Amino acid sequence: MTVRARVGVRVPGLRQPMPLPTRSLMARIGTDESGRPLLLGVEVDVAGAVSLAPGDGEVVGEAEFWYEDAQRYVVPGAEFRLWYGGEVGSIRVLEMIPAG
Repeated sequence: MTVRARVGVRVPGLRQPMPLPTRSLMARIGTDESGRPLLLGVEVDVAGAVSLAPGDGEVVGEAEFWYEDAQRYVVPGAEFRLWYGGEVGSIRVLEMIPAG
């Protein structure tokens, strides 16, 4: 299942700009019983931007999250750490985008 949201994204930990749209980032929603990270796949796009860059500060864009019960986690006000071979930033859910 996928859910869409308007989000604020910060990526100070990226080593270089990441082209947009990107499906390379994962949102960490917690850990499992063994302490391993639970990750949501996320596609991020920012209107009018060609990449996410470490020095950009927070940018507002749209994200599509995919996970079997993503709607349980992706709610307005939720904030997750972003992973790309390690923690690179954060993503904050501003509002949901209705399906359709």
